[in-house]
Amino acid sequence: MPNPMSFSYDPSRAFNAFTDYWRWGMHVQRAWTAQLSGEEGIARLRARRLEELLVHAHAESAFYRRHHHASSATTRELPEYAPVDKTTLMSHFDEWVTDPRLRYDRIEEFISDPQRIGEPYLGRYAIWTSSGSTGQPGVFVQDEDALAIYDALLATRFPISGAAVSPFQTLATGGRFAMIAALGGHFAGVVSWERLRREYPWLRTATKTFSVLAPIRELVASLNEFQPSVLASYPTTLLLLARERQAGRLQLQPRALWSGGETLAETERAEIAQAFGCAVIDGYGASEFLNIAYDCGHGSLHLNSDWVILEPIDAQGRPVPPGERSTSVLLTNLANRVQPLIRYDLGDSVCFKRASCACGSPFPAIEVEGRRDDIVTFANDAGEPVAMPPLALATIVEEGAGVHRFQIIQTGERALHVRFAPAHGERRDQTWTRIERCLREYLAHQGLHRIRIRPDDSPPRADPVSGKLREVLGLRPSPAAARRHKAGSRRERRS
Repeated sequence: MPNPMSFSYDPSRAFNAFTDYWRWGMHVQRAWTAQLSGEEGIARLRARRLEELLVHAHAESAFYRRHHHASSATTRELPEYAPVDKTTLMSHFDEWVTDPRLRYDRIEEFISDPQRIGEPYLGRYAIWTSSGSTGQPGVFVQDEDALAIYDALLATRFPISGAAVSPFQTLATGGRFAMIAALGGHFAGVVSWERLRREYPWLRTATKTFSVLAPIRELVASLNEFQPSVLASYPTTLLLLARERQAGRLQLQPRALWSGGETLAETERAEIAQAFGCAVIDGYGASEFLNIAYDCGHGSLHLNSDWVILEPIDAQGRPVPPGERSTSVLLTNLANRVQPLIRYDLGDSVCFKRASCACGSPFPAIEVEGRRDDIVTFANDAGEPVAMPPLALATIVEEGAGVHRFQIIQTGERALHVRFAPAHGERRDQTWTRIERCLREYLAHQGLHRIRIRPDDSPPRADPVSGKLREVLGLRPSPAAARRHKAGSRRERRS
């Protein structure tokens, strides 16, 4: 964490920075203490924090008093409380939050301005938005304690390895930290990082953010110039950069790579690690809780169960036992008091592992099936391949066109179809005009001027196996080509 002696001379900023540093240090100590207390100690701590959260929510949130029919609320077990979802909470935003100064219409005006990313709202809150892939974007308000807790978990829980250092350690030893992300909106990762850069101006020379929308050739040139010690991005973006590293165009030797925002397959982790010659550290977080689980370095993600509760459920909302993959999961955030999340349907599929992890951590080991879309590769005018990460295409439609339920399907080397639900109150042709314009502008910036873009009359379809909506699907071989490939493989095995 930054040295408080390095703060700006602005008295108000210096005071805020000092109090934030003190709050962060307190939660770092608590995080270490919890880790040393073992499973029973963590369970006691979690139970006390849950009771405190319920008392606070039922006293200060009109929504939860009504939703839980709260009277003797603290005498009931957590599963007895009715779950909530994003649509319900967002439709009751002003009753949900516990600070009466927070009003959705005023916050909506605040987040419409990209110049205010990372700026504290009302001088104390961080505000970020979530993806609207379910059809309902979320707006989440974080108080000072929640922010300090997220930072403390990031600083204290990571693989114990000489190369796998946290961003704070990197900066403290004179290294540089770079992040490649969607930068155009008030997204959690960007807001949390820009908040620190605003508060501690000296971080601006040691850290840099790059847009995932930039063409790969531009990212490669920028990273070669900046030379970060630690690079963080989405798995699909890291995979594209790994291939640039193998081709000799990207000349980086980072200490570690941080991966998040999508599911990281083990085969991809191995490919990325081999290309860069360093550790690839995975993580699991969400707008609803920034650091849900951390990578122990022994093949597991461990739930930060002292501050967050996850309840895996099936399609009927019934508990799912360890060893079985859930349909969804209910999240309870024990850190944030200004916007309580109690049994919130997160939508992710998780599995609590039965066996203990080799690392010996007292925190539960989990597997997560989160967002997983395809890298898309088109042919440019010269017939050369141009690859792009799926989150870039999804961001263009979601943020540029303002459409939150869609599916981009590559149908050829120079063709794609888009399934979509029209924006609220719009005709389908109006929504399509905006989608097509945004995609064409983005693809042209990538050097792709001859891509056929067509609307698909079918609605977006969930994956038949996982039940999740995949927003970007790459080119698949035709059934005939697949049969030919399979037959060829059989002949090779027989020869």
